[in-house]
Amino acid sequence: MNKNVPNILTMIRIAFTPLIILMFLLPIDGGVGVFVALGLYVLGCFTDFLDGKIARKYNLISDFGKFMDQIADKFITTTAMILVLFSGYILPSLKWINILMVLVVVLRDILVSGIRMYAASKGTVIAADIFGKIKSFFLDVGSMILMLTIGLMQCLTITKANVNLIQIFAYVGIGVLGVGVVLSLLSCVNYSIKGYQAIKKANEGKSE
Repeated sequence: MNKNVPNILTMIRIAFTPLIILMFLLPIDGGVGVFVALGLYVLGCFTDFLDGKIARKYNLISDFGKFMDQIADKFITTTAMILVLFSGYILPSLKWINILMVLVVVLRDILVSGIRMYAASKGTVIAADIFGKIKSFFLDVGSMILMLTIGLMQCLTITKANVNLIQIFAYVGIGVLGVGVVLSLLSCVNYSIKGYQAIKKANEGKSE
């Protein structure tokens, strides 16, 4: 197994991000662009699962891979959230909810990255926690459902049955995304506690 395969998969996820933006925003009739963006997003999320699995199975874990994997995840996940929530299709009358969800996730990522960087400067590595992994799953699935919803809005003829179907998809997507946002907060608290404990332990070790 080529040692660069996990890193290549990670970089593919980063490369997919501008393509997802382009296809989602292109004014293509019938929701084709949105569905292509959805396909790219699903493939990108699959590379996230695949690169980690390959790296662990063949012992190809590297510092570069761990660093870039986090960046790639934030690139593609945050991009998808912003696209679907600010598209004007999802809860346009409650825009503040969409803004709040994006802010929670973005600010959480900034804070956690700062905590992990500071801990690393003290010689302590804070590993990813279970809340962080599960929240990524919910954020990804929620964004996929909402992207599918937007595609259906653009391609289906407006009938009562179709409107009901689309509303169900929209509320399910928002609900799943909301769970991911809550888990983001729990993960942030957990990382903060771990960071404080790790840094305190490192400082105590130096003072002895």
